Amino acid sequence: MPSQLVSSTGCCQPCDTDPVVVNVPGPQGNPGTNGTNGANGIDSFTYTTASFLVPAFGSSVVVAVDNTSFLPESVAGQFFVSVQGCGYLQVTSVDGLLVTLQNPLAGVLGIPNAIPTTVIPLGSLMTLAGAIGSTGATGAAGDAPKTASYICRTQDATLTNETALELLAAGYMKTLGSTGVGAVTTSAVVPVADIFGTLPIAKGGTGVIATPTNGQVLIGNGTGFTLAQLTQGTNVTITPGVGTITINANPLAAFNYVTFTRRLTGTNFVVSATTKNPFSLADFPSGSWAGIDTASGFTAATGRFTAPYTGYYKIDALFNLLGDTGAAQAIVFLRKNGITNIFQSLQFNVPSSTSQSLVPVSLSYIDQATVITDYYEILIQTTGNALNVSAGSSLSIQRIQA
Repeated sequence: MPSQLVSSTGCCQPCDTDPVVVNVPGPQGNPGTNGTNGANGIDSFTYTTASFLVPAFGSSVVVAVDNTSFLPESVAGQFFVSVQGCGYLQVTSVDGLLVTLQNPLAGVLGIPNAIPTTVIPLGSLMTLAGAIGSTGATGAAGDAPKTASYICRTQDATLTNETALELLAAGYMKTLGSTGVGAVTTSAVVPVADIFGTLPIAKGGTGVIATPTNGQVLIGNGTGFTLAQLTQGTNVTITPGVGTITINANPLAAFNYVTFTRRLTGTNFVVSATTKNPFSLADFPSGSWAGIDTASGFTAATGRFTAPYTGYYKIDALFNLLGDTGAAQAIVFLRKNGITNIFQSLQFNVPSSTSQSLVPVSLSYIDQATVITDYYEILIQTTGNALNVSAGSSLSIQRIQA
């Protein structure tokens, strides 16, 4: 509160005609409230509010941001921004909180941006960047001294002292290098004086210096090469010659294998005092069979097997026999070409069906078919009572040798 001071008395200086007012400070007041933080992006940055894809080179994309106040107002297209995870993009327009950014063409930036179609997530930092500087001057082209010595593959008119290898018509060129003597050869003729020792396998040679005889070849022996001749084997003849090896083979004749099997699946009844083929459809129209390779030469109607090739055939037959009303007697024949019995068994007894004991009878025979019209058939003859040829009886034929 201001107050007036009393004038001094007895002062050596003249007194003031106007009173002096001095303000005396009062008590200190309470502190004021803190100021609010500035808005995001006002100074130098902002954040994206939506994800976007990096556009193709030379193309643009519209990006939503928190704030655009940090961007210049009237120089759209003249400056760049740096986007986190993307790189440097050129600003072409600003519309509220939407910024159109262009991906510069390939090669414009020293550091390439992210690959086009890369996803830049929301919340990515965006900062103001400077404009691209001007392109520097093209560097001076380098050049080697024209008067230096060169060895070229072909002649070069711009050089004054070069050796063109393609102009070397014959001979070879030898020079002393940092590792010793080297040679560049332009023909097949190399002076013998410059060749020493035996060229080893590790250097592309053979390691052999002996002169080969007729028919000898290099054969590996585990550590190197040996000069040796080929050895002929069974059905192979080897004839060495001057610079030649003749190999003759004696091929085996091709062999056509034939196999056939016919097996009863029912029972065929052979009446008394008759001769029947148990595998013939003509003799047993109601018979039933199963076959393997029945097309190899077998005729179902006659029950005959005709040899499709000449050669040796193995014929096997198995019969499960049982007398019908009483004991029977039977003889088995293997007949060739319908007239010759090449095998005939002795007469044997077959028990009656009352015993319920099948008699297995088998035969095995090898015969040569000399022409492809030769055929074979199996016959059973009853000399007494009738008998049954039961299921499982079979005929098998195989060609075993030409």
